[in-house]
Amino acid sequence: MIEISHVDKWYGSFQALKDCTTSVAKGEVVVVCGPSGSGKSTLIKCVNALEPFQKGEIILDGIKHDEAVAKASRLLDRVGLKEHARKYPAELSGGQQQRVAIARALAMDPIAMLFDEPTSALDPEMISEVLDVMVDLAREGMTMMVVTHEMGFASKVAHRVIFMDMGEIVEDALKTDFFGKPRSDRAQKFLSKILSH
Repeated sequence: MIEISHVDKWYGSFQALKDCTTSVAKGEVVVVCGPSGSGKSTLIKCVNALEPFQKGEIILDGIKHDEAVAKASRLLDRVGLKEHARKYPAELSGGQQQRVAIARALAMDPIAMLFDEPTSALDPEMISEVLDVMVDLAREGMTMMVVTHEMGFASKVAHRVIFMDMGEIVEDALKTDFFGKPRSDRAQKFLSKILSH
């Protein structure tokens, strides 16, 4: 899963990693220990692409970090944040942070994406930028399960709507049926309240 091959890293004239070579198999648990300043954190940061290294190679699940960096750049571009690639999370707005989280999840090539109220903590003007990314993902065929109060998004993107109340699935209907003629009183009440706002 992780191949570290002859990795050297310098901080200026100080060599933090010297010809480090090891590997970690899938499912294996490897503890990295040693005294303070021995390079443990630096090695982990290099594996995680948080630190650059000057020599050698690190391959994660068959992918070299230059390929991974290119992929990350493409995904940031896809969520409209390529120009913010060098920023720290605290330098980004809430909407930008959510879009980065989506890019991070996409980097794992998921079979499905699960969203739990992805816009609930956002200012109104930031909500649309996150929903736009999700709409694009849906149009590209991504399997998605989304917990949301954004009924506009649901009516635009959902194939089906599941309506729950008191721990039960009350309705599981095609979008057009749910919005057009919800079968249960509870769903009708919910829709009349949420759509009147």
